[in-house]
Amino acid sequence: MPKPAPAIILMGIMMVLSALMSIVLIPHMADSLHRKQPDLEKIIPLAFAGWKIDRLSQMHLINPDALGADGKIYDQALARTYVDKTGNRIMLSIAYGSNQSTDLHVHRPEICYTASGFSISDISKSRLVTAIGSIPAMHLVAKQGVRNEPITYWIRIGDSLTRGWLEQKITAIGYGLTGRIPDGLLFRVSSISRNITYSFNIQQQFLSDLLLAMKQQDRHWLVGNIDGREQKDALRSVP
Repeated sequence: MPKPAPAIILMGIMMVLSALMSIVLIPHMADSLHRKQPDLEKIIPLAFAGWKIDRLSQMHLINPDALGADGKIYDQALARTYVDKTGNRIMLSIAYGSNQSTDLHVHRPEICYTASGFSISDISKSRLVTAIGSIPAMHLVAKQGVRNEPITYWIRIGDSLTRGWLEQKITAIGYGLTGRIPDGLLFRVSSISRNITYSFNIQQQFLSDLLLAMKQQDRHWLVGNIDGREQKDALRSVP
């Protein structure tokens, strides 16, 4: 009889730990209900660095990360489309949840898009070079009919940025062991294009412009604790 793969064993261990932590953390649930929350509509600028809201395209924005039917995972969500002077369009979707216990995780886009009828390909981890530092992120491409949508996203759990199911679980459990239930945020940008490399480059530029345009105290809601030295060095290189 073949031995189970190490990845399968690790996943099984994480599932057991998640189940145990969901029980242990019940007495601490109330702590997350009183945490200050961001006002996404206010902290994300409507226009910055040549980007502005494209109100005519809003009707074409698919938002698989919208508030769930039970309203348990997300407290608020923001969906906008931006355009620059050359006609590049970026669809932005942010979903915030104040309670990221082990059974209420923010949904990763590859799950939400699949549930919406998309096929997913080219999933990879990346690090984005931005004006405030290097940001760990995920790349993937969602396809449905003639629609080809390159996507960049990350998930913040507490002060940490995570990529993929395993990092998400480990981070939440780590908080749980301290008796804390972190908040969480999904940050996603995408484009409708068959030029995947170009789309990812434009998305990275958009993200850099957006983060630099935000107030410093508001950026934490999106990226958690970016290393101060790395942030300072990156800002020095910005023209």
